[in-house]
Formats: sequence, structure tokens, C-alpha cells
Amino acid sequence: MQPLVKGRPQRLRGQPSLAGFHLSWGLLVNLLWALPALAQAEVPDSAPSLLLDSRAIRTPNLPPTLSVPPGARPATPPPVPQGATKAEELVAPQSPLEVRIERREGLSLQEALEIAVAQNPAVQQARLAVKRAEAGVALAQAAFAPTLSTRVNYQYSEPPAPGSGPSRPSHTLSASVLRLDYTAFDNGARAQNLKLAEEALRVAQLQLEQTLQTVKQAVANAYYDLQSADARVAISQAAVASSEATLRDAQARERAGVGTRFEILQAETELANNRQALLAAQNDQQLSRRRLAELLNFPSPTDVLAEEPVEPMGEWDLSLEETIVAAFAKRQELERQRRELEQAQARLRLAQASNGPQISLFASLDAANDFRADRNSFDVGYSVGANFNLTWFDGGRAEAQARQAEIDRQAAVSNFVGTRNEIQRSVEEAFLTLSSSRERIETAKVAIASAEESLRLARLRLQAGVGTQTEVINAEAALTTARGNLANAVIAYNRALTQLRRAIGSL
Repeated sequence: MQPLVKGRPQRLRGQPSLAGFHLSWGLLVNLLWALPALAQAEVPDSAPSLLLDSRAIRTPNLPPTLSVPPGARPATPPPVPQGATKAEELVAPQSPLEVRIERREGLSLQEALEIAVAQNPAVQQARLAVKRAEAGVALAQAAFAPTLSTRVNYQYSEPPAPGSGPSRPSHTLSASVLRLDYTAFDNGARAQNLKLAEEALRVAQLQLEQTLQTVKQAVANAYYDLQSADARVAISQAAVASSEATLRDAQARERAGVGTRFEILQAETELANNRQALLAAQNDQQLSRRRLAELLNFPSPTDVLAEEPVEPMGEWDLSLEETIVAAFAKRQELERQRRELEQAQARLRLAQASNGPQISLFASLDAANDFRADRNSFDVGYSVGANFNLTWFDGGRAEAQARQAEIDRQAAVSNFVGTRNEIQRSVEEAFLTLSSSRERIETAKVAIASAEESLRLARLRLQAGVGTQTEVINAEAALTTARGNLANAVIAYNRALTQLRRAIGSL
């Protein structure tokens, strides 16, 4: 920054002269003119970037379609360091521009599953639970190690003054320079605490696996919902186009004198109904896109498109009995119930050991000084010993904890049985649905071929004057129904296949 007034200022003595007055006035004017510049100079360097960011939000320039290459994971934000917090993560959008959908993602089912695994909040919470359980295991393991500490104590006291003179205050400084404590025997309490922590870690890991499978199943179902909505939109659009052609034919027949006003009204009614169905299908399509985008947890509002066609996604080679046995062997819920049973038994043993004998050892290097005038050095010594503790009566606390642990064990057994029955029921339902859907797909294909031929013949009959427009409208409705049945059968097949894969934990 250039100086406001060049040269060295002169020192004025006595009464101010006219030159000094002009000089002071000039300094004041220059200072007033420089205030805006000074204010701008004090703005931090980040201000221009904030202005640029706000302008970028107001005038987005995003490509219409951004596709993720197969097998690639989306870019995720860097992890937050331990102990750090990001306030912007807890701020809800404040402007309509921040929630406006400005980009589209065309995804396959596999890409959608990979994005969900990387970004879904439920999966992230399950991963954090695993890390927390790992810290719990480390905490339980630390109880087996000795502790080394330093303790310092300072005390100032002033005793009551005797009748013949003033009292003398005293200062005492004592310290355990090094103290070693070790629990030699605790009746198995530490071992049970470690067992509890290890079982909690395994439960958290199983919960993570279960959450991954559940989220994948939810994403797959949402993807199939979107495929179904897309199919309904396409079918409705075809029905509207066919109805428009029928209306044009009816109007042309009326102008030629071979048609009636009633046929035009019939065609207009059919067209209006098909347009209503198209609007409803388009609304369901938008809702399905938003549900899938919510599960994928994109950092910015995104419109998700299903790129895969509506077709069967594979075959199932196992029999019903083999599927049920595989589900019992691999399902995370059953293993988690077993681990919860182990936890309950460990809590029972811990409650039984809490009042048992405990032996701890200690060794300490001590120093003390009372700051008397005749002594200026510290007294140094050491001490070693052992402590024995046995609780004879605790008011029934250990017994109550044992009863709670026993109830938890019984609940774990009951939950295991209920979960096992639910898994078997879901496998049977999915297997039967898969079989019936496979047959429905074949019959729907035959129905579509027949409906297309019926519509073609109905139009030819109408053009030849031996048929009616009602036959054409009925054939159009039959074709629309057959197309919808095929799409519904394929979607139901894929849902059942996904449920079977989820049942054996291999989704």
C-alpha cells in the first residue's frame, strides 16, 4: 500500500500556522478517502472464493448424465481425523438452490450396490460400532497389565495457637515418585470382561455383515421399483400412442362418412384414461428415483436412472430344502443370537465372580519433605505390599446381576428360535414366488404375442368394415395388460431371487 502523504511530517511548535492547518486538513481528507480501501484490505483471502461458490450455485453448469464406470467406486470425502468435528456436516440446507436436483446418474444394479456400501449411513454407523467394539477389547486387555503412576501431595496446615505464643504453619510435600500396581488374582473377573468385549466385537461384526446384506436388499428392491416404474411409463406411453392412432382413425372414418360420433367419443375416452395412467406412472417413477437416491446417499441432490433392462437376473440352482439348510448355516442373525447367548453366560459368570477374593500387589518409591528450617532435603523410602479383598455382603447386587444375566440367556434362546422360524418362512415364500414368477414370465410372453396379433387383426377388420372400434379398444387394453403382466412377473422373479440370496447371506 502506498503512503497517504509522502515525505516526513514536520513538528509544529507554538500556535499552528496556516501551512500546518492545511497539512492536517489534507491528512484528514486523505484518511477519509482511504477508509474504503482499508476496509477492503482487511477482508480475508477466503472472501472471493465464497463469492465464487455462491455464483456457481446460482448458475450450475453440470453435465446431464454422469455415469460410474463398471467396477469403480464413487469418490468419497476424506475421513474426518479423530477428535475433529466438521460443523458443516450438521447444517441443513437453507436455500432452495441447495436441494434442487441438478445432475443425473445412470447406474446399473451392481454400481448402485457398490455406492450404497460406500455411502449408506446405516453401513457407516455399523462400521463405527465395530471400531468402538475393538476399542472395548483393547480396554479389557489393558486390565491384565500393571499400572505405573506418579502421585504428588502438598499440604499446608496452621495448628491452633498456644496461649503463650503464635502458631507455626507447616508445609508438607509428599510424593510417590513411582508406584506400580498389579492385580494378581480377581476370581476371573478380568477374563469374563475380556470375554464380554470379544463377544461384543463379534456381534458388531455380524451386525455389520447383516446391515450390508439388508442395505443391499433394500437397494435392489428400490432399483426394481424404479425398473417397474420405468416399464409402466413405457407401457403407458405405448398405450397413449395407440389410443391417439385409434382416435385419428375414428376421426378420418367420420369425415369419410363411414364412422360415427360415438366411435370418436369412445376413442377420446380411451385416450384420456391412458393419459391418466401415464401421469400416475410418471409420478411413481419420480418417487422411485428419489427413494433410490436416498438409499445411495449422494452428497448432492441427484436423479438416479436405471440403466439395466427389465429381464431375469439369474437362476437359482438349489432346492428348497438345500436353501433352508444353507440359510441356517450362513445367516448372520442366527450367529448373532448365539453370540448374544455367550454374552449372557459371560455376564452370569462375571456376576458370580464379583464378590470373590481379589489380590493385588504394589510397589512404590516415596519422597517427603516438611520444609523445616533445620531440614532442606527430601526423605526417600520405598514400600511394597499386597492387598486382599473379599466382599461378604453387597446387599444382593451380585445375585440381582446373576438373575438379569440368566433372563438375558433365556431371551437369547427364545430369539434364536423365532429368528430361525422367520428365516425358514422367508426362504419358503421366496422360493415359491420364484417358481411361480418363472411360469408367469413364459405365459406373459405368449399373451403379448397373442395380444399383438389380436390388435393387428382388429385394425384390419375395422378397415375392412367387418369389425368395430370396440374390438380395437379391447385389443389395445389386452395388449397393455399383457405387457404389464410380463414386467410384473420379471420384477417379482428378481425380487424373489434377491430374497433367496439374502437368505443365505450371499447378496
